[in-house]
Amino acid sequence: MSNVLSLELARERAWQAVWNPETTELDRESARNPRSLERLEAENAQLRRSVVELVLQIQALRDDARALTA
Repeated sequence: MSNVLSLELARERAWQAVWNPETTELDRESARNPRSLERLEAENAQLRRSVVELVLQIQALRDDARALTA
């Protein structure tokens, strides 16, 4: 679950950076550009799928390790 919390924290920090007046103009432009936002959302969706796959693999490995030691 800490991976999920880390992901949520990273997302929150990213949005804070977008709306923070101290961010660079490039950051603000990227956030306002719909294509950039769409691309980031697509990348985010892919990363989420990868995270889910990795979590499932880790769980399977842990289950196998427990079965071997039982």
